[in-house]
Amino acid sequence: MSMLRLLPCALAAVTILLAPAAAEERCFHKDFMFGSATASYQVEGAYTEGGRTPSIWDDFCREKPGLACANVADDFYHRYPSDLKMMADDGLQSFRFSISWSRVMTWNPAKRRMVLNPTGIAFYHDLIDDMAKNNLKPILTIYHWDLPSALQTELSPAGWLSSDIIGHYVDFATLVFQEFGQKLDYWTTFNEPYSFVTQGYGTGVHAPGFTGSDTNTYVVTHNLLRAHALAVQKFRDFRKNGIVRPTARIGIVLVAHMMFPLDPSNPKDVAAAERALQFDYGWFLQPIVSGDYPAVMREVVGDRLPRFTAQESETLKGSYDLFMINHYASKSVTDCDSPTSKRDCDQLTLGWEKDKGVDDTRAPEGSRSSSKDRNGNRNCAWFTAYPPGYLALIKWVAAHDPSADVLLTENGWCGNAEADGAEDQMWYYTNYMEQVYKAVTEEKIKVIGYTAWSYLDNYEWGSFEPRFGLYYVNFTSQTGSTNYVSAKPSELERIPRPAAKWFSTLAKTKCIPATSEVAAVFAPIEISGSEDLSTWSIVVIVIAAVVVVGAAVVAIRAYNNRRESSSERRPLL
Repeated sequence: MSMLRLLPCALAAVTILLAPAAAEERCFHKDFMFGSATASYQVEGAYTEGGRTPSIWDDFCREKPGLACANVADDFYHRYPSDLKMMADDGLQSFRFSISWSRVMTWNPAKRRMVLNPTGIAFYHDLIDDMAKNNLKPILTIYHWDLPSALQTELSPAGWLSSDIIGHYVDFATLVFQEFGQKLDYWTTFNEPYSFVTQGYGTGVHAPGFTGSDTNTYVVTHNLLRAHALAVQKFRDFRKNGIVRPTARIGIVLVAHMMFPLDPSNPKDVAAAERALQFDYGWFLQPIVSGDYPAVMREVVGDRLPRFTAQESETLKGSYDLFMINHYASKSVTDCDSPTSKRDCDQLTLGWEKDKGVDDTRAPEGSRSSSKDRNGNRNCAWFTAYPPGYLALIKWVAAHDPSADVLLTENGWCGNAEADGAEDQMWYYTNYMEQVYKAVTEEKIKVIGYTAWSYLDNYEWGSFEPRFGLYYVNFTSQTGSTNYVSAKPSELERIPRPAAKWFSTLAKTKCIPATSEVAAVFAPIEISGSEDLSTWSIVVIVIAAVVVVGAAVVAIRAYNNRRESSSERRPLL
């Protein structure tokens, strides 16, 4: 062996000596929850089994060319016992899932209402009971975008554009509260209303695919917020009367990129960044905190923004028990009409996006884009990871009510087309978890848990290609086909990525693992020619220095251990 090859080995030894000391300092409280999140349509499959009827996503994926469908997805409907056991073996403490509205209820033409489907309800009872057996705390999402097709076609205007949807949603939520109220503590009314509103009724790239209106997004939001408020009111009545647990809490899962001014010294860019946050997050947060939409939206949108009645405003205000945050990426923002803008204001989507009026196509310096697929294209064109943005958004949200607990309900890396080579995913989780740790220990924000998106690769709303899973799923060539209705036992294998092991260590120890990049950083050094005396001398000197430093580290650690022998080291929280 070349003597120079000993140099990286020696340096690696010191790195290994030092790394655990750093990791010991980044521990969460013993009650902090680590888990994973998913949604019914994205993983369940079994799209015609057990009395399930179609949702708007079953229709949309068949109507739009080039979209995959989720007839089978991860086949979670049949494989949840083994998947939950894997989560338990990995040390997870929670699992966030959603209820398929069209699985637990079906349309009754005579009553013109959705009515109970006992088989669908039984599935979720079994699922939740199995979570309990595996010591997984359920986090139940009532609505995660899969509106029953019947409510889209039978109501006029269609679906969420009709104020009649409010009563149908409250019926759905009431059923869910009554059935599962004694089995779990964490509830959310909606997942990411911003996403399904703007993409389903603004850009039209998601179900139901509506576009071309300057009011639809505002009407849909108004209806869902009123539905949310009434559902929370019902939940609290049930909690008071013992139908749901007295310890149960409810909120609404909101999402946003963190928006930074493109030029922090430019007041217009600073204002544009705040306006973007208010249009994306405040649009839903301000009503549940204060009872009305953000002032900047009232000013810009004018009469196209609906108004709450005094009673509706009172019901909305305070309609949360905790904040629930989804976050993935950050953006650098300027006005769409500024000299530095890359987007013409006239190119923005009619309605909410044009009213917002910003160019958010750039990312903060130091951000990392999504990994590439097999063809060299970005898996998620929108995805620009910037860890400091996570802490900034958590602070921004928590400032609206510092007394409220915060549950981080989705966060994860988009990419990983293969089972291995997921360096970016490891980088993402390590750096984003450090921001969570800062939120808890430095900012003293009441973060109670973190939920990774996602445990498994799954259906990502039209495609199976953007992959977020800690576990790679071996989808078949037929996955996504409208003719693919069942999976063989040998298909859809779950294969752990390197990040799965990392996350398991995090969940089990409640401490952020030290990521070992020793092999990459200290790869064997190749030299050409002979090694002269000076080279040997340098190597010997460096190795000797390394040994001395290593001995010092060991001595210091032993001294600290003696000092702390009388008291147990506690996690920093």
